[in-house]
Amino acid sequence: MTDEQKFSPILGYGERLIEPIQRGMGGNEVTFPRTYDEARQYVSSQIESLETTIATISAEKRMEDIVLTVRLNSKFLAKSYTPNTLFRDVSFENIGSRRWIYTVNQEKKYSKLHFVKTSQNNLNRLKRILADQGAELTDSFKKDVQKIEEISLLNPSEVALGFGEEWREGKAELVLHPYGHEDQEALEKMKRLLLRAGVNEESIRIKSYHNGPTFISVYLTRSVLEEISDFNPLRTAHPMMVDPFPEMRTFGLTPDAPQPIAVTQKSRVKVGIFDGGIDPTNPLLMNFATEGRSIGSAADPRGVKHGTAVAGAVLYGALNSYSSGSTVIKPAVTVESFRVLPTLNPHDFELYEAIDIIEEVVPARHDINVFNISLGPRGPILDDDISRFTYSLDDLAWNYRKLFVIAVGNDGELSEPLNRIQAPADMVNGLGVGAYAYDFATGEITKASYSCIGQGREGGKVKPDILAFGGDANTPIQLLNANEPGKRYLSAGTSFAAPIIAGKAGEILGRCELFSPLVARALLIHSATHPEYVDNNMGYGYVDQSVDEMLYCSDKQVTIVYSSSIHPTRMAKLPIPFPLNAQNAGTIDLSWTIAVLTKTNPLHVEDYTESAIQDTFYPHSRKYRFTKENQNVIKHLDNDQTDIERLLADNWRRGALPVTKSPNSYQTEQARRGELKWDTVVRKWDRVRYSSLNNPFLVLHGMDRNNGIDRMDYAVIITISAARYVGNLYEDILAEYRALEPIQIRNVNEIMIPV
Repeated sequence: MTDEQKFSPILGYGERLIEPIQRGMGGNEVTFPRTYDEARQYVSSQIESLETTIATISAEKRMEDIVLTVRLNSKFLAKSYTPNTLFRDVSFENIGSRRWIYTVNQEKKYSKLHFVKTSQNNLNRLKRILADQGAELTDSFKKDVQKIEEISLLNPSEVALGFGEEWREGKAELVLHPYGHEDQEALEKMKRLLLRAGVNEESIRIKSYHNGPTFISVYLTRSVLEEISDFNPLRTAHPMMVDPFPEMRTFGLTPDAPQPIAVTQKSRVKVGIFDGGIDPTNPLLMNFATEGRSIGSAADPRGVKHGTAVAGAVLYGALNSYSSGSTVIKPAVTVESFRVLPTLNPHDFELYEAIDIIEEVVPARHDINVFNISLGPRGPILDDDISRFTYSLDDLAWNYRKLFVIAVGNDGELSEPLNRIQAPADMVNGLGVGAYAYDFATGEITKASYSCIGQGREGGKVKPDILAFGGDANTPIQLLNANEPGKRYLSAGTSFAAPIIAGKAGEILGRCELFSPLVARALLIHSATHPEYVDNNMGYGYVDQSVDEMLYCSDKQVTIVYSSSIHPTRMAKLPIPFPLNAQNAGTIDLSWTIAVLTKTNPLHVEDYTESAIQDTFYPHSRKYRFTKENQNVIKHLDNDQTDIERLLADNWRRGALPVTKSPNSYQTEQARRGELKWDTVVRKWDRVRYSSLNNPFLVLHGMDRNNGIDRMDYAVIITISAARYVGNLYEDILAEYRALEPIQIRNVNEIMIPV
C-alpha cells in the first residue's frame, strides 16, 4: 500500500443482493452401447461366470451376502446414471463406488464401478428376469441393464493399491465395506484371517464410522497381503509410511533471535495446532501459547522442537524479517497446542491415536475455528482410496464449520507419482498448503523443490491450494528454536508454510467478526498470486500479502464478499456491482473465487464431494440470444427492438437468461471433471471492455449427487479492477448498491484482552 492512495475496507453483505432464479435444465438423450436384448444376453453370460467364481470363495473369506461390482460403460460416469431402478428391483444394496479404467480397442476408457451387497437369491432373481423375454419391464430397468459393461467381483489386484513391486512389509491401512448390523462379524472374520497369517495383534488398530467404512491399520508382510486380498468384504488396502515426527531440514542456527515484546495484552483469537508439543518457557511463546489436551505419553524432544517452530510460525510468521536485536510485533492471534505425538502405542505409526484426539477436541472447542496440522502419513494419495485421516477432517469441517490448514508434504523431489500431495492435505473442505522459495538468481518466487504437487483427489483437484514461504537451502525459513531460545532455527518445509497461513486465517476471523472460516478460506485463495492462474505446482498461487492488504480496497479496485447457503438443485443470481454510468473506463478486470463446504462420502471415492456449485457469468443484462431451429442471433433488448419484434413474430424464441460469456460446452461427465466441475473451489478471471458490462451477474447452480443434502454453505469473493475508471469506483459502487456496507475491520489492538 502507498501513502498517497486512500484504502477502504472491502465490501460485505453481498448476500443481500442475491436473488433466486429459475431456469430449465435439459440434456441430450445418451446412446446406449447395446440394445436391451443384446445387453440382456451379455449380462446373463457374465452372471453365469460370476456364480462359478462365487462358489470357489471359502466361508472364512465371505459373508452370507456377497459384495459384487457392477461396472458401467464409460458413457455413464455421472452420478445421475447410477442404475438405481435395477438395484431396487432386485435388492442390490449400493454400498459405494469408485473409478474404473478399462481398455477398448487399445483406447483407455474412464468409468465407474458400483459396489453392491446382495444374496445369491437376489442374483438368481436378476438372472430369471433377464432370461424371461416376455417379462413386462419398465424402460428405466431396461436402460439400467444397457448401461452395464461388466458384473463381477473385485480382483485382488484392484484391492491392493499403491504397493510397489519392491514392497515387502510395513504398515498398511485396510478398508472394509459397510455391513450394517453385521459390521462386527465382518471385522472379526478379518481379524481371524490376519491373526492366523501371523500378524501381531498389537499392531492392529480399528476405527468404524456409522453407515460408513471400517478402517484397520495393521503391520503386514507381502505374503499376508496376498492372503487377505481376496477377502470379499475388503474394499481396499494401501501402504502407510509414517515417520514418528515430520522431517525437519536443518541448515543451522543463528545467535540473534528477536526479543519478545513487553506483554500486557494478548489476542483473544486462538489458533489450534495438533503437533508434537511446544516449549511453553520459550520467551517468544510465553503468554501467547498454551498447552491443551495431551495424548498422555512423554513428550519427545524432536516433537517439541517441531511443534515450537510451528507455533512460532503461527504467531510471527517467518522470523527472516526481524533484524538482529529487534523486537517482535504483538501477535494477532494466540496458539493452543494439542500434543498428539508420540503415540502411546509404539505401533501406531499411522496416527490413529492422534486422529482420535482430533475427533474429540475439535467438536468441543467452540472458541477455536482454525486448526493447523503439519503432520501425517508419508506417501502419495491414491485416487481410488480415502485415508481415515482425510475423511475425518473433511467430516469435522462440514459438521462443525472449522478450517483445517494442512501441510502438503516434503517429497516433491521424488519421481512421479511419489511426489504427489500427502494425506490429509487432500481434504476438500480445507486448505492444503505448499511451500515457496526464492529463485537464487532472479529473486523471483518459485515453488520450493521439496513441496509436494497435485493433482488432488476428485472434489479437490487443484492442490496444493496455495503456497506460503517455506524456505530452502539458499534462503532458509527462520524459526523459533526450542532447545536454545536465544537462537533462530534455520530450516525449510511445508510444515512451516502451513502455520503461516493458519495464522493469517485466524487474524482474518479475529479482525472481521462478520466472516466465517469458509470466507477466510475463500479470501486466502482469492488473494493468491499466480503467473499462469492455476497449475499442479503452485495451485492457485502464493500468498505473500499481509492481512491488511487482503482486507482493503483502493478507489480503482474493489472487492465484495458474499456469504450464504443454497439448497442443492437451486439457482441463485449474484449481481456484480459495476456502476451503470461508468464512462471511458477502458478494460475491466474481474476475478472471483467461490468456496463451498460440502458433505463427503468415503464410500464413493469417485463422487467424494456430495455437492458443488457451478457458476456462469453473464456480462450484459440486455443482450439475449434468439433461436429458431439451428439458427441463432444475439440482440440488444433496447437497441434492437424492431428486429426483436420481427423475430418473435417469426416464431423465434428468446433465451431465458442473457447471453453468457462462459458457455457450458461440456459434452461428457469426464470432460466436466476435467474442468473441475465437482471441486469445492472455483477460481476464475475475465477481462472485458467497460461497454460490455451492464448489470453483470453470476448465476450459481447448486449440484447434489445424492439428493440428501439439506444445505450447501458457500462464500464468494469478487474483485473489480478498473485502472482507467473516471472517478472513485469504490464510492460509486457504495452509492449505487446501498445494500453493501464496508466490512467493520478491527485493528489488532481491538482484539486484545489483558494477560
